[in-house]
Amino acid sequence: MLTATLKDRVQLTPRMLRLTFEVPGAAVGGRPDDWLQIFFGEPGDHERRRNYTVRDARPDEVVVDFALHEGGLAATWAREADLGEQLVWIETAGGYERPADARWQLLVGDLTALPAIGRILESTPAGLRTMVVAEVFDAADRQRWDTAADLDVRWLHGSGDGDVPSRLDDVVRSCPERLEEGYIWMAGETRTVRSARRYLRHELGLDRTRYSLTGYWLAHSEEWLERYAPIADDMAQLWERGEAEGRDPEELQDAYDNALERVGL
Repeated sequence: MLTATLKDRVQLTPRMLRLTFEVPGAAVGGRPDDWLQIFFGEPGDHERRRNYTVRDARPDEVVVDFALHEGGLAATWAREADLGEQLVWIETAGGYERPADARWQLLVGDLTALPAIGRILESTPAGLRTMVVAEVFDAADRQRWDTAADLDVRWLHGSGDGDVPSRLDDVVRSCPERLEEGYIWMAGETRTVRSARRYLRHELGLDRTRYSLTGYWLAHSEEWLERYAPIADDMAQLWERGEAEGRDPEELQDAYDNALERVGL
């Protein structure tokens, strides 16, 4: 684990707060959607943790953008923490791995995905045709990015906040490009992402090197977690057993998703 000391804060938009941490030994480089497992409890408390994307990493310094919402564990800490306060976290590799022969890329995400989208764009080679479809409920949370990519950005407003359903699954399903020639990266509400993955993997049979889709959060999570609790141990065993057996990651994800859907999750 690494220890991070809060050294700066900037309010980017009404619902996005940027925190800069001093982190001796922090990794530099890696994938642009690398993420952190951050622990907010007392030492040894592994229950109070959340995952956040690295927005930027420099020698001994890490930038994390926090999407703000009422009552969230991490959002509350981000709002209230004083400079000098500390957190501990574990660094984890992201999933973005665009094939070298990709002629275009489509980046799809909601408010929580904006930090990763920004970092992906900053690392995109000059001239690569890149389409971004970003969903933020309020237009005030739109961002601008620096990139050498041949960039086209489309913003969706008034949806994807957990109460109004996301439109991002439809974005993936209506992509007019030749999918075997490009790359799709998506992150957002978990069930929305799961549906898009089902479309790409099972309905189209697209090669898994052509997409990376990650669920970042759950709408109505308290209700979901209450229903998940009775099967939590079984689901953990399913995943651990699959990893121990060396199962293909995509097949293991299929098994996990199918088990959730059998119980209405």
